[in-house]
Amino acid sequence: MATTEAVLPFEHHLREFCGARGSDIDALSAMFLLFRTNTDATAAMEAASLRPLSLTHAGFVLLMTLWTMGPQETRQLASVQRVSKPSIVSSVDTLERAGFVRRIRSEADRRLVTVELTSDGAAIVERAQQAWHACEREIAGVLTTEEQRAFAAMLRKLQTATQAGCGAAMRDGRTG
Repeated sequence: MATTEAVLPFEHHLREFCGARGSDIDALSAMFLLFRTNTDATAAMEAASLRPLSLTHAGFVLLMTLWTMGPQETRQLASVQRVSKPSIVSSVDTLERAGFVRRIRSEADRRLVTVELTSDGAAIVERAQQAWHACEREIAGVLTTEEQRAFAAMLRKLQTATQAGCGAAMRDGRTG
């Protein structure tokens, strides 16, 4: 259990309030800190590496997906990024206006649209990835290489549990 001095003020109040109601405060703290750290890291990295390039995190993720996987249909992009198709369409609209992506309508089925990087898109995503990775190294650098590997392994374990869904615990009566 974390010491009171190491606990953020809001987390401290949350632990006291929910702990008094029978919550597992260690599980609560682990998930609270996972969400909080993700939000803080993404915001800091976006500000330092993406905003100077006039990119948002959503736009960067879409560009990275296209850069690493090649042209994708909008429904595939939505699936890979775990967002709605309208979210993808909005991001593609923005990136298309900037000249970073283009849409290609299927000849066989006009409803299907593939999105691909333009040469400007490839150039900007490469610059953005280098800046993003510098932030990754800086933030993760507070951990040793072994700690980074152990942390990544723990996150993979949590991801596996997440894919099963918390509804399984509720259905099985494991909620308290």
